[in-house]
Amino acid sequence: MVVRLMVLALVAGIFLGCGESEEISVAVDGGAKLKEPDAAAIVAPLSSSPKSRDDPEAVVKMLDTARPPSNKKSEPVLERPSFPLPGAGTSIQIPGGTLSRGSAPNDSLRDQYAENDNIPTPITPFEIDTLPFPNDPALPFLTGLNRADAETKCVEQGKRLCTEVEWEWACRGEDGRRYPGGNHYRDSDYAASDPILPTSPFGVFAMGRILEWTASQWGTDADQVERVAVRGYSKGELSAGKLLSERNGRRCAKRWHRMPETSAPNLGFRCCSGKRNEAACFIERTRPAVSIYNNMKPDKFARIIGSIPELSMIHDNPHMFSDADVRAILARRSSDRKELARKGIHFKWKPLRWIPRQGMELWVAVGRSNRHAFVVALHEIEDNEKYVYASSVILWNQPTPLALAYREGHRDQLFWAPCWGCRDGGTVEFDDKKNEIIITYKW
Repeated sequence: MVVRLMVLALVAGIFLGCGESEEISVAVDGGAKLKEPDAAAIVAPLSSSPKSRDDPEAVVKMLDTARPPSNKKSEPVLERPSFPLPGAGTSIQIPGGTLSRGSAPNDSLRDQYAENDNIPTPITPFEIDTLPFPNDPALPFLTGLNRADAETKCVEQGKRLCTEVEWEWACRGEDGRRYPGGNHYRDSDYAASDPILPTSPFGVFAMGRILEWTASQWGTDADQVERVAVRGYSKGELSAGKLLSERNGRRCAKRWHRMPETSAPNLGFRCCSGKRNEAACFIERTRPAVSIYNNMKPDKFARIIGSIPELSMIHDNPHMFSDADVRAILARRSSDRKELARKGIHFKWKPLRWIPRQGMELWVAVGRSNRHAFVVALHEIEDNEKYVYASSVILWNQPTPLALAYREGHRDQLFWAPCWGCRDGGTVEFDDKKNEIIITYKW
């Protein structure tokens, strides 16, 4: 298997060497590491096997563990903001603009459940205190108040609590950075020797030093409106039962929730003034794990594939297979489609909307260009309108028909195959630890 993967890496290097190709490591069984280009994975011609079982578990057991690399371009290095030490009681006039609310769906640090998909959100101008209350660099931040008491403190000064989109805009700035100090996390931005750092691009200090109450609800559903959105960070906080690293928790897009009557020694607040920005973040409702894009037309399919630069090698006439192809695929091993359906195993040729986790929505498709068959997973960031690359496998010079399959009650995995019960094909999986989509394959 190692020898085959080495050959695969060489083939991929030959066919992709003309484009931009930043090499990354691909792990295989036994811990060996080889190099592949930073683009879609390419596999050699498919081979059949006399082994035939209509058993989805058998497909998993026969898989090799090579993973196609995902195309993740380096984020730009942004200038670290520098502002003079603020005086007591100062506030910053924040200009209006458009906030890309939340995080990119392919961000490995993203909280899929809580963060929106970079939704463009108009922001009107407002003012925000330079520091958390009492807004004085010579005094410690006031913590230990519930949300109502924090609001009262702001009102006494003729101000109000900030909404969470105001907090995020003041943290990220017009360039949409991940942290106040830039796209890349630096421990030095949060040095204990200077407790009012970091500084945001607008000159707002200490964002991410403590948790901060906001005036916003956690979500819009009945079980969410009673909770309050909290921004910022404090060591030791759990998110979905997991302890987050500072690199993750101090992102400007990170959201937390609290009941409004609670208080804590790590929970403070800061005040805003001016017209309130009412835009609300929301929690996506639970949806079925798999659904079908029944209305997907050939021209729309081609436009979607053609809009993804990482898939440039299949931009030549990409199109879907057909139901006749699915029937032929199952006939290769005399698989009974109706019997498999009774077992909860379904085969499709049109793209699937796959939701492996609440808040993560993917467009998964099989198809072919003039020369190559392919399996593609894209993050859907606007319903059936806008997509970004997640992962892909391209069968080089093999335009053989492929089908997608899924099992009822199994959210974490899809299958793709040129037949059922044979040694060819693979899976589409969600790696929970790395927060990314993997398409496995065997050859």
